Amino acid sequence: MVVVALVAALAGCGGATVDREQLFASLRTAIQEEIEPGDDATLERHNQLVVEARDQSLFDGMRRFEVEEKLGRGQECGSRALCSDHGFAPTAWTYEVGRRDGVGWGPTIIVGFDRQGIVDNVYTLTRR
Repeated sequence: MVVVALVAALAGCGGATVDREQLFASLRTAIQEEIEPGDDATLERHNQLVVEARDQSLFDGMRRFEVEEKLGRGQECGSRALCSDHGFAPTAWTYEVGRRDGVGWGPTIIVGFDRQGIVDNVYTLTRR
């Protein structure tokens, strides 16, 4: 009985766990948030969100429609060099986490999908 309780206690302490819903909500908000020139605190907060999404494998196993439900539809990569340089198809989605003068600007998340529409590749780029 003591062993079971100890194992359960240790399982709960096994490192930081992420609240996926909260992380998606924070990303949705940050994607629309304006980053003023010189606002290093907001930019760093956005960078940390992108790093956390990557480190927590936030998109693993998700389908295209699920990503769209959580973050909205990303912009298609099209012919963007950043996408092709990292092996993404033109149909992969990009998210700029933050805006400047109403245009996407900030750290970037690229989400690629396989033929069945399941996330198969994620790339993140922070902005300093």
